[in-house]
Amino acid sequence: MRWLKKQSREQSRVGIVLGADHVTLAHVENRQGRPHLLNCISAPSGAEKPAAEVLARLVSDLNLKGKLCNFVLASRDYHLHLIEAPVVDDSELRAAARWKVKDLLDHKPEDVVIDLFRVPHQAYHGRDMIYVVASPKVRIQAIVDMLERCNLQIESIDIPELVIRNLATQFVGDQSGVAFLDLRNNGSTMNITRGGEVYLSRRINSKLDANIMQSPKWPETKSRLVLEIQRSLDYYESQMGMPAIETLILVQRRYDGVALAEALSDELNTKVQILDLEKGLSSDVSMPPSLQQVASIAIGATLRQFGDLGDITVESVSSRDDEVAA
Repeated sequence: MRWLKKQSREQSRVGIVLGADHVTLAHVENRQGRPHLLNCISAPSGAEKPAAEVLARLVSDLNLKGKLCNFVLASRDYHLHLIEAPVVDDSELRAAARWKVKDLLDHKPEDVVIDLFRVPHQAYHGRDMIYVVASPKVRIQAIVDMLERCNLQIESIDIPELVIRNLATQFVGDQSGVAFLDLRNNGSTMNITRGGEVYLSRRINSKLDANIMQSPKWPETKSRLVLEIQRSLDYYESQMGMPAIETLILVQRRYDGVALAEALSDELNTKVQILDLEKGLSSDVSMPPSLQQVASIAIGATLRQFGDLGDITVESVSSRDDEVAA
């Protein structure tokens, strides 16, 4: 997003995600227009190992000081609001969007960093819609301070919805439209993108831990998950007037990715496939499913350098307090 975007000829990027109990870092290089994974590590963090200290150690051990980095916010760090775009000049759009969502914010408007990205014009039958990203200013500043202490150059602060868009565009191809599903225990995200643009993004209420398919709750969870997915697909087709989605891509899971994809395929009219980065991404490191599940978002954060992936970047919080990054 526009929160921190910088221009550089640097050929590699570092993607960073701070989970509840781990720090994940991916280092991707641009090799003749294609991404190549140089390194990918997920290290535990917690009360005895603060995330900032873990990240600093990884940066030092991997000799990444001075590298451009793209940081991905956790779902707890921001809110995403879909609204009709205010009828103002582009230069005034962010300020007008802040005013329009002020009653939806958990903080005072002046204490929140705002950015936005547009929904394609045809998605809502000519209505000009935008997604507004709102994050506490204090959280964004803390992230900026942490990355600077780790001697990283901040290129952008991103959100999972747009990182998933990057993965779909780079590794799947979404010119005809594709649904992309990231299922996690701490919350799940579903995107529908077409031609590199986000048409629909929503949080999925179903939370799926690594052993969900062995749980007595699986039949109930599966039914609820299928219903949520089908409602989103139906909305895209019937309410937005778009062609039916033929493929749903599932981010790799630690143990049950293939089985889960098969179970969903049996219930949906849409073909469900697994995104296997080990097959689609050239790499210097092994990418087993257990690492892919935690690392896919960090890898996706590095992909902005590969073509035009949209208008969400981020401007310096210290110099432009009303803008963050996505």
